[in-house]
Amino acid sequence: METGKTSKYFKYAIGEIVLVVIGILIALQINNWNENRKNSQYEQNYLQRILKDLNKDQTELEMHFNTDTLKLDAFTQIMRMQRTNSITSNQQAFLTASSKVQGTNWFEGNDVVFNEMKFSGKLALIASEELRESIQNYYKQVEEVIKQENTYIAIQTSAYYRLRDYMGDAFIYEATMEPRWNSNSNAVTYEDIINFYDNLNDVQKKEGFKDFTILKANILYSNNVRTTLYEKGKATIKLINDYLEKMK
Repeated sequence: METGKTSKYFKYAIGEIVLVVIGILIALQINNWNENRKNSQYEQNYLQRILKDLNKDQTELEMHFNTDTLKLDAFTQIMRMQRTNSITSNQQAFLTASSKVQGTNWFEGNDVVFNEMKFSGKLALIASEELRESIQNYYKQVEEVIKQENTYIAIQTSAYYRLRDYMGDAFIYEATMEPRWNSNSNAVTYEDIINFYDNLNDVQKKEGFKDFTILKANILYSNNVRTTLYEKGKATIKLINDYLEKMK
């Protein structure tokens, strides 16, 4: 102060502060850049994994479409043969169709990656709002598919129980068991099965037709719900591929 250098030191101090602030800003920018780079890598990794899951789902759904078609054809064939009393003259076709309507096929899906992102809050890593919503809507449709399939399984179970009640085909179920637990006194042949179904009375046939139609209607509805999922999956796959291509 005595030598009149106050302003000089003041300017020097301000310069030092400015340099520190600039250094901090540069460090923050570098840190943000690194974070954005990491998040971008995480985003791409998650999207690649979801893409694999969606492609697996597409393959599984195509398998279900084929199974649904075979079941619908088989149910229709059985009903037509019963209506025309032609089971005996088409024994092999009847037995083949009967085997195709057995069992239940349900969509398992692959949602591990999506659930991992959802429950860890990582969905926000997907920068594209359109893509994020497309993925979320796809997995909402998965829930609809599962809900409908559960409904179909319940209807199928009830229908099969009713069929057993008014058809009295316990001997057929016995025949599917191991010899130790099979109570049939004689071996059940294909001819026995053909004769059993060929000799159902009109009431039994009517009830059977009703249940078969209900089952067919639910297969068709399940198929429609799966088709919606399939189309949503295809659209989402395209969005992901296009998005990842732009990021290269």
